[in-house]
This record gives sequence, structure tokens and C-alpha cells, in this order.
Amino acid sequence: MKRLFITALAALAAAGAARAELAAGVGEYEFRNADTGQPVQVYYFKPEGYRADTPVVVVLHGIKRNAREYRDGWVDIARQRKLMVLAPLFTREAYRGANGYNLGNVFHAVSHAEATGKARPAERNPQQQWSFAVPDAVFADFARRQATGQAGYTLYGHGAGAQFAHRYALFRPHSQACRIIAANSGWYTYPDRGVDWPYGLRDVPGVTDAQVDAFLGAPLLLMLGDDDVRRKGGVMRKTDGAQAQGPDRRTRGERFYAQARQLAQQRGLTFGWQLQHVPGAGHSNDQMAAAAAARVTGCAAR
Repeated sequence: MKRLFITALAALAAAGAARAELAAGVGEYEFRNADTGQPVQVYYFKPEGYRADTPVVVVLHGIKRNAREYRDGWVDIARQRKLMVLAPLFTREAYRGANGYNLGNVFHAVSHAEATGKARPAERNPQQQWSFAVPDAVFADFARRQATGQAGYTLYGHGAGAQFAHRYALFRPHSQACRIIAANSGWYTYPDRGVDWPYGLRDVPGVTDAQVDAFLGAPLLLMLGDDDVRRKGGVMRKTDGAQAQGPDRRTRGERFYAQARQLAQQRGLTFGWQLQHVPGAGHSNDQMAAAAAARVTGCAAR
């Protein structure tokens, strides 16, 4: 009798798991991040014929916090390439300003200058409160909803999302992202202890030399639109620190890559980054998505 009861419970659990699986096509759902207590809205695309070996890509939106639009920009190419797309929303209420989103919410901002990423706050936030902690939480929740054989995901960000992505590679060296794609970042945090935050790491607590070494060896792909050279208008940052990196996004990305490669050589490290130019692409997620989708990879167990 006990065995029959256990069998019945197992059958009900299996049926419940099957019902919980995501419907094919576009959709959305919300889960509560156990570390922060904050709800996280996720916009997704699940291809027809989804299988356990279908690669997963977590898509990071730009400065407009428009996760749904970013998901939509990936739908056609994800359908063709059989990719599972998860686009979490980082709300302004939970992740205020550039400090809260682009810069990972590593620090506790108080002033406007701190919230906009133009001054470094004195106090660090606990790691579970970092926006950098969200992609792994999104993937873990997805794996509870949907059968997957993937051990991790590709992380893709464009614009402000690309700023998040390259810093993620520095601050989350042990994440579940097996490839990180940063497309058309507006400005960068250099692994340079002679440059002030957020453009460098001078006096940034908790970032070790070993962590910088791991950053230089990270599976980071910088993607630059060849036509992303507009210098005026939009949201191009023009502070002294940003201008020192170059006059436009393409130049800034090229310099960032070159200096990181030089640093890796000086330290005798294997440089893990790649650089890819996308012909005809400007500052547009839709223009970059097709090139990025071709670089999404499945993530085997490490």
C-alpha cells in the first residue's frame, strides 16, 4: 500500500512538472528571487522542437529597460537556430541607474552622482543583491520549469547590457555563463588599478589579482558594429573618463580589447577574449542579434 502511495505521488509530481513546462513560442513569467525577495519578470522564446540539448541564451536589455523588445529582436533568429531565449527585466525601482544595472549594483549608491555611476559609493552591497547575481538565478529558475541538459547559458548584452556583460565577466568569474557576449558597449571598466571607478579599479575593494587574471582569460566576446561611430546625440557618455577611452563606441571597444590583450601578454596569461566586427551594424540590438546568435554555444558540464 505504501509503495502504491509513493508511486502515485511520483506520478503526480511528474505530471505537475510536465504541466509547468513553458509553452512553445513567445511568453513571459515571473519568479521571486529568493536572495533579494524581488520579483523578476522574464520574457522568453521557446522554439518548436525544443530539446534538452537546446542552447540557452540570457539576453540583457539596454538602458531603456525594454526586455520585451530585446526578446522580440531575437525571436526570428532564435527560431531559425533553435535557441531558448530568456530576457529578464531589471526594473529601475530594484536596480537604480547605471550603478544598479550597468555597474552590477556592486555598490550601495546614495547620491545622484553615485546612482548614475559618476562617483564610487563608499559601501559595497552583499553579493546576493548585485544585479550581477540575477542571470544565474534566472537560469536556475528556468531549469526548474523546463527540462534542460544544459549546465549553463550564453550571456548576451547590448549597449547598457554589454556594459553589464563585460563587468559580469570580471565580478562573477564562477558564474554559469559559458560564453559572454558584449555588443556595442558605450564605455568600459578597464582592469587597471591606476584608473578610478567606474572606468578602472583603483581602490575597488574585493577585486583580487587572481580575479583580474581570470577576467583576462574569460570566454568574453566583444562585438562591435562597424557603423557604431556616432559621436553626438543618444546616450553616448561624454565624461572625461569615457572620452579618454575614445570618441565613439567602436573605437572604445577596440582600445579596450587591445589594452586587455597587452596586459594578458605582460602577465604571461592565455588571453581568452575574442573581438568581432559586424559589417553594416550601428547601435542596434536588432542588427547585432543575428551575428551574436551565430556565436551562442551549448554549455556542457564543467
